[in-house]
Amino acid sequence: VAFSEKEIRTEKIKALKAIRIYNEEEVLENFVRGQYAQGELDGVQFKGYREEDKVDAQSETETFVAGKFTIDNFRWSGVPFYVRTGKRLTEKGTRINIVFKQVPVNVFKTSVDEPCDDTTLPPNVLTIYIQPTEGFSLSLNGKEVGQGFETEPIKLEFRNSAEMVENSPEAYEKLLLDALNGDGTNFSHWEEVAQSWHIVDVIRKAWDQTQPDFPNYKAGSMGPKAAFELLEKDGFEWI
Repeated sequence: VAFSEKEIRTEKIKALKAIRIYNEEEVLENFVRGQYAQGELDGVQFKGYREEDKVDAQSETETFVAGKFTIDNFRWSGVPFYVRTGKRLTEKGTRINIVFKQVPVNVFKTSVDEPCDDTTLPPNVLTIYIQPTEGFSLSLNGKEVGQGFETEPIKLEFRNSAEMVENSPEAYEKLLLDALNGDGTNFSHWEEVAQSWHIVDVIRKAWDQTQPDFPNYKAGSMGPKAAFELLEKDGFEWI
């Protein structure tokens, strides 16, 4: 295992090249786009995107995207990667949720009245918080004390305090220091950028062939209904 600038860049490029490139039909099946309409968040009314200043009243610009990526290599084969990002959503933040697979046979249950069924227990989840605070949490199913087989949720969590975040260097400060030190680890290689755009261009081309039904979600919500259905058809849900 090596952690040099060259090795890290090489692995990032390899991972991007392993992302499956969809055809037009697969793009429409695995990606959802959206644009926000009028809505309310925390008691504040927001305009729809097309009502914003200097925005075309018939604009088809996306303000939301959700999708499913598949990486075709030995390590990640069969593991779906779901991404979601947008403007005017319920909350603003960046995090990664790693949802662990259910065990083949489940002997526990959520309550006395529930059967021992794989579908009744929530999954164990590792969450990595990136913004606005950094940290992690681990949500587990723990057996309740006693003779039964009932479980209760257990959550282990750590987040940097507001004071710690305020006194820490900004992201761009770290990059400036890396540049001064000649360390390109956190900078994108041209091949990495080109492969990223290749993936995006395929999605863009497929979208350009269809007419979007905009707007399709309210400001203050977590996106269009189709984004939730995207995971539901695979038996999952957004966390």
